[in-house]
Amino acid sequence: MKLVKMSLVAVMALGTSAFAVDNLKVTGEAKLWYQTSEFSGQAAGTTPTVTGGSVMQKDQSFFNKQNNSSAEAKLSVGASADLLKNVSANVKLTALTTLGLENNLVGAIPAAKFNNAGVAAANQLDDQSWMEVANLKYAQKEFDVAMGRMALQTPLCFTENWNVVDNTFEAAVAHAYVLPDTILAAAWVGKHNGVGLLPAAGRGTTVANGGKFNTFGMDGAYAAAAINKSLPNTTVQAWYYNVPEIADAMWLQADAKVLGMIDLGVQYAGMNPKLSLNTAANAGYTALQVTGAGAALDKNSNAVAVKAAVDVAGVNLYAAYSKVSTGTLGFANVATGDKTSLYTGLGSVYMDGEIVASPDTKAWKVGASTKMVPGVALSTSYCAAQVGANTGAFAPVARAASLNTDFNAWDVVANTNIGQLGLTAIYTQLNKDVKANDVNDKTTNTLRVIASLKF
Repeated sequence: MKLVKMSLVAVMALGTSAFAVDNLKVTGEAKLWYQTSEFSGQAAGTTPTVTGGSVMQKDQSFFNKQNNSSAEAKLSVGASADLLKNVSANVKLTALTTLGLENNLVGAIPAAKFNNAGVAAANQLDDQSWMEVANLKYAQKEFDVAMGRMALQTPLCFTENWNVVDNTFEAAVAHAYVLPDTILAAAWVGKHNGVGLLPAAGRGTTVANGGKFNTFGMDGAYAAAAINKSLPNTTVQAWYYNVPEIADAMWLQADAKVLGMIDLGVQYAGMNPKLSLNTAANAGYTALQVTGAGAALDKNSNAVAVKAAVDVAGVNLYAAYSKVSTGTLGFANVATGDKTSLYTGLGSVYMDGEIVASPDTKAWKVGASTKMVPGVALSTSYCAAQVGANTGAFAPVARAASLNTDFNAWDVVANTNIGQLGLTAIYTQLNKDVKANDVNDKTTNTLRVIASLKF
């Protein structure tokens, strides 16, 4: 596993120049993303009316042209090429469009509809385009270094690819291969175009409107890691993060395959917030919460997770458990506040970083996947989480529950390919049970369909 996951797409229009361009590779993707939901219970942003002592709850149906249905299309084209000895260049241009679907089919778009400050953009339905990737990489046997705009894959800061478009970063990343079976990594992240964590608005939209890049945190961030594979069939990794004026964090993880069929894993993470009164508001807290803030503003949190998986007769079965302590910050992707690397949140639609990685939360998950059906990959999972009131600390930055709340969800996923066209269908049901009252209880059923043509 490497700190940076370089996109193989890049340099558009290198054209004629003084450089000799070798191994030029042009790639692209066209994607159409659609989702619709039905729910029963209190609708977000509405006030329930009480008649005869009962709560009149607002319901919504599938395929209704409201905010519960969304769609968008993406076209990405890029290239990679060798410019000089040991030097390569990568770029990727991405464009988004609604295709006019908002006029008759849906009422919202899934990505790039909030600006970097988490405010809904007035022009969110306009066509958008930006340079998603643009970097240079120098590589030799002992080390490599990349600088520019790129995708990243680290446990607490990463690129998400579940949405119609991916978030990326402006960073410098270096790897050294001087120790046996070990990768040493270091990174500086200056900007990103993710939106949703700082501040909390815009969750689930992945990328800022227009793909605009903004300063990461307050003054950028630093990361260092060591990934070791000395033990047979085992990967051990340790990460350290420093985000000035926000937090220091660590992530430890070990994954092993036993007897050729059993996968075991353990994770431990720690978060040490350093939110001053001047930066707390930028982290999503209200002025009231910040006023007179004491130790609760910078309360540490930690997370532990375990998993076990086994292959039986063509079916992979797995189980995972995680626990996050009370504290100021959770363990979702710090670029979006959405997905998480905790085992219990992997591959889930709703039971992701917003819930299972939030402070004061216990979660467990079981699932199965198989490719026994010719041409189709099937998977299903059930996840349940108990979110506490996070006693002794302010509510987390993410929009996790601040009351004792139980969540559970089923996910069913089918993937297939028709030539170069990839098709994904997801059905999920999420149930929310607030223990203090029934006003905010809600059941949401969601259908998502994604078509992706890669070329």
